[in-house]
Amino acid sequence: MKLPALQFYPGDWHKYQGVQALDLEQRGAWFELLLMMHDSDERGVLLVNGKPMPEAVIARRLGLVNQNANQILTTLVEFGVASRRESDGAIFCRRMVKDEKLRLLRTEAGRKGGNPRLLNQKANQTPKQTPTTGVKQKPTPSSSFTTSVSREREAADAAAPAPPSDKLVNTPAGSRKKGAAAPTLPEVQAYAAAQHPGNADAQAEAAQFHDHYQSNGWRVGGKTPMVDWPAAFRNWMRRRAQFQAPGATGTPPPARARTAPKPADPKNWS
Repeated sequence: MKLPALQFYPGDWHKYQGVQALDLEQRGAWFELLLMMHDSDERGVLLVNGKPMPEAVIARRLGLVNQNANQILTTLVEFGVASRRESDGAIFCRRMVKDEKLRLLRTEAGRKGGNPRLLNQKANQTPKQTPTTGVKQKPTPSSSFTTSVSREREAADAAAPAPPSDKLVNTPAGSRKKGAAAPTLPEVQAYAAAQHPGNADAQAEAAQFHDHYQSNGWRVGGKTPMVDWPAAFRNWMRRRAQFQAPGATGTPPPARARTAPKPADPKNWS
């Protein structure tokens, strides 16, 4: 596959002593050779049809006479800028060959689903222990395993939610949950008759109790929703004597304590 771009390292060009020792013509020739190696069948190696490129062809492509081209190639090899392969004598760039091997390794690993060192792991292999802490380390899963887990989670998220449970928390009889319907007047009167049998005032108190809390939205203290209306009704009946009109029970209500008027002179105020 022909790559559309060339990986170029400015540090290799400006900091490498071999490149800095070349003259302008030699540097230009070396850059042209890099472009040829990039387009070669074996990236990083100067080949033609799978064979080392002849020096005459190199000179023709560089636009130089054979003698000058041969001198430039010799200088590039002597300064360590370029290298010759021992097997066939082909000119190659060490950096480009190294990058190509790394690219091919990553491409092959990507086709197999991730890091090639993790592909042959066994699911039940024994975790290794570190020599210092002795803590067992879990093996890192491969990308294929991670992908399958992700797919299972996505399928679970896409599934229909479970129906709400019909189980209710055990609450006392007559208790009113938050947001539940308020008791009706017959319910309150029936509870009053059961709590105070034979008491004629119980039905009237039940009606007053229902009207009072029905008007304020069944809230205690005007803010807190009522949770247990039977308990509130029992408390209502216990405290009803405190709210009866004077003379209803034959005992006058206690007189309010009065404070003496303050003297006219502010100096005598306590």
